Amino acid sequence: MIKDYELMMMYTPKLTSDEADAANETALNLLREAGAEIIKTDPWGKRILAYPIEKLTESYYYVNYLRMDSLAVKGMKNLFNINEKIMRHMFVARDEN
Repeated sequence: MIKDYELMMMYTPKLTSDEADAANETALNLLREAGAEIIKTDPWGKRILAYPIEKLTESYYYVNYLRMDSLAVKGMKNLFNINEKIMRHMFVARDEN
């Protein structure tokens, strides 16, 4: 079943701004290969975290809007979990109202 998703990605601050952009583009290419249609990307830049994650206090944030098959989401989560550049990620199904 094809659904609209909002995907929040947090990248390690050990990257430069350009490297974070490239890492997000790599993630988007993986999504495209899985059949996703990328609607838009909203880069938030480097932000201070509410609490440290692995002793890091900052992260690069990207919100990606996409449309993809709900069955492919689990596989993408597994790929993102093993990527060392990605600190956190979260898929949220958007309402179709």
